[in-house]
Amino acid sequence: MPVRFAKLSATGNDFILFDNRANLFRGDEERLFRTLCTRRVAIGADGILLIEQSARERYALSPQPSALFTMRYFNRDGRESEMCGNGARASAYYAFRHGIAPAEMQFEVSGDLYHAVVTGNRVRLRMQKPWDLHLTPRALEENEIEEGGFVNTGVPHYVLFVPDVEQVDVPGLGAKYRRHKNFQPAGTNVNFVAFDRASHFYLRTYERGVEEETLACGTGTVASAVFAHLKKQMPFPIHVTTRGGELTVYGDKHLEKLELEGEVRLVYYGEFELNNFV
Repeated sequence: MPVRFAKLSATGNDFILFDNRANLFRGDEERLFRTLCTRRVAIGADGILLIEQSARERYALSPQPSALFTMRYFNRDGRESEMCGNGARASAYYAFRHGIAPAEMQFEVSGDLYHAVVTGNRVRLRMQKPWDLHLTPRALEENEIEEGGFVNTGVPHYVLFVPDVEQVDVPGLGAKYRRHKNFQPAGTNVNFVAFDRASHFYLRTYERGVEEETLACGTGTVASAVFAHLKKQMPFPIHVTTRGGELTVYGDKHLEKLELEGEVRLVYYGEFELNNFV
């Protein structure tokens, strides 16, 4: 039987999404997922999204489950990750388009509840409060770059302030700091921020698990906005230009109500023969 999938793009972050409510995949298909994400020889994507039955419903954690579905995210390397901001926005968009959830919904990722609102082709996602925040991780070794800080916005992020994102060696410096000793054993994503106007900056991100620059990163956008607010007094809402398009981060001074908004596109549907990849 052919396996059906949807290809989505959330501000340039592209995903292969499977409606996995029938449990076709267990989540331990690392080699298969890595192959499917490989560009030019398979479908190609930054990662895999699985939409599954809500774990709260599955394990009867409450008589009326507050989550309509569970999202699981797998990086391009085939390994499951804790969270993906743009992937969560893409999953919410798909769930609304396919009657899995209404336009305003709650769903879970790694046991945490996320709230999303779909308006046209835009999705606004309420994030968890960031944690493990460090303003001076002291990993920086470069001239003309300022250390923003380290924070976990669902996954770990290191933020650097630079004069011009177009002049940064994102693959080289990103790989260097992604594996820096200060961020072991898990490693980190690395973000390069260049300020423009009062509530706007440019952003490029090197993503852990993808192991290269992506066109956008949702959790990285939120992490970068956190340090723009804390260290540069940038007021919310903060508008961010990535190589994949525009994102907006809404928030409050206590960083308890952070929201990420941007465009999502359902690019195409497809199917493949599973036997060709196993």
